[in-house]
Amino acid sequence: MNNQKTEGIFNRSGLAALSDLQAPECRYIFSVLESQQSEFLEKEEKFRSKEYELPNDPLHCWSRVWEYPYVYSHLARMVKDLAEGSRPLVIDVGSGVTFFPFSLARLGCQVVCTDIDPVCEKDILRARENIPCAPGDVHFRLINKEKLPFADCECDVVYCISVLEHIPDFENTVREMARVLKPGGLCLITCDLGLDPRSDTQLTVHGYERLMSVMKQQFSLLYSDRTIHPVNVLTDLNSPYPDCRITYARIGFRLLKQNILKKVFGRKPRYVNVLGIGNLAVLGLALRKR
Repeated sequence: MNNQKTEGIFNRSGLAALSDLQAPECRYIFSVLESQQSEFLEKEEKFRSKEYELPNDPLHCWSRVWEYPYVYSHLARMVKDLAEGSRPLVIDVGSGVTFFPFSLARLGCQVVCTDIDPVCEKDILRARENIPCAPGDVHFRLINKEKLPFADCECDVVYCISVLEHIPDFENTVREMARVLKPGGLCLITCDLGLDPRSDTQLTVHGYERLMSVMKQQFSLLYSDRTIHPVNVLTDLNSPYPDCRITYARIGFRLLKQNILKKVFGRKPRYVNVLGIGNLAVLGLALRKR
């Protein structure tokens, strides 16, 4: 992998920019991921259960077109800086069954997918028998309680892509991610932000303030936030894939009445916010455990 093409544009936290998608490093990473997803989908009949209901083409979604390259770039840089032969333990919180953990394993990561859906466990383990992942590997641990199935300070990296916005008590999930990370461990989070108070996400204005408050208690930002002009903010309306209608809700430690996975298929009617640019934006956070 040509690291000169993958360094720079994602060295920040904050909102995703529409212009990021045209940057050489983002376009290069996307092309790599698109090729690897195609390989994954060519073999999905060997592992995909009929009961699995989430989309099988997550890369071509309005937000994932940015989120996957964002997370991938940080892992690629981390592996590059490690001693030769090192295999960082990486946790995917709310993995579903996608190509992405296998892409990270190809970088040299030991990726452990987690989900509360037993179908995901079955399909990931079957995919592992059919999808290349060397020099790393892909495993699965089923979540059956409120805690992530890892010991304190067990892992090097934890990432969570478009999950927190669907969890009412996302503070508990953030604390769990901090618990399983080693001191100084890397945490990568992406999530949808509601630009309209009627958005179908937990993270409108108040939820965003809650999220940042709990983050500051557990982590330090690796990079400062970069101001994005409102017209340049990536949204569900101006993305190259604006017609994606799926709101992902992968994993949630729902502590209201029950622990279940909230899956949302389709959206509530979309509203145009006061800026006139969309209903949802994307937040990316690169953090270190305190």
